[in-house]
Amino acid sequence: MHIYGSPLSPFVARVILACEYKGLKYTISMPEGGLKTPEYLALNPFGKIPTVKDGSTVIYESNVIVHYLDEKYPKKKKVIPASASAAGKAQVIARVCDLYVQEPALDLFRQIVGRAPKNKAAADKAKADMEKGLDILNGYISPGPCATGKSFTVADCYAIPALLFATSAGPQFGLKDPLKGRPNVKKYLAAIKKHPAAKAHMVETQKIMKDRLGN
Repeated sequence: MHIYGSPLSPFVARVILACEYKGLKYTISMPEGGLKTPEYLALNPFGKIPTVKDGSTVIYESNVIVHYLDEKYPKKKKVIPASASAAGKAQVIARVCDLYVQEPALDLFRQIVGRAPKNKAAADKAKADMEKGLDILNGYISPGPCATGKSFTVADCYAIPALLFATSAGPQFGLKDPLKGRPNVKKYLAAIKKHPAAKAHMVETQKIMKDRLGN
């Protein structure tokens, strides 16, 4: 299985983390020549990452890929819990992380690295939105060892990259500790860093993040 993308991308990270937990072998690289070449657009007409080529199957959109991996490899450990209630809780946490923590954190990150123009009003809004998302997440997430409790799930695939971006971008905009006053989120992030499915990826991503932010 080959993953097209960069480990720094939070969308790609979800797929990497699912593969790591399930024990699936994969290779990863950015598309040769970039995202808009005819060859890559033949795989993913949106010209985005991630895209997965698994044998003759080509699939894109991180949420779809994660669900595909569970369906394709059911004998491996599953990231979608079996019970409806557990799956619902995991999906809620994933959704909160995706839309209400990661999205505003990415808005801040894009300003830092010059992919969006400097705009204080936009940054202030993104910062406020991210803090609200973290407050809500604090009410759902387990303090560890994983986002829903004992088992690694799709919630962790989303929470890990979202929180890495929030804690990296936030301090650049006056949030010295974005997790202050959010004890469940703070304990969770400390705990998940030790999980075998997450540890190596988080170390690699944080190194790339520091290089990108110049600190």
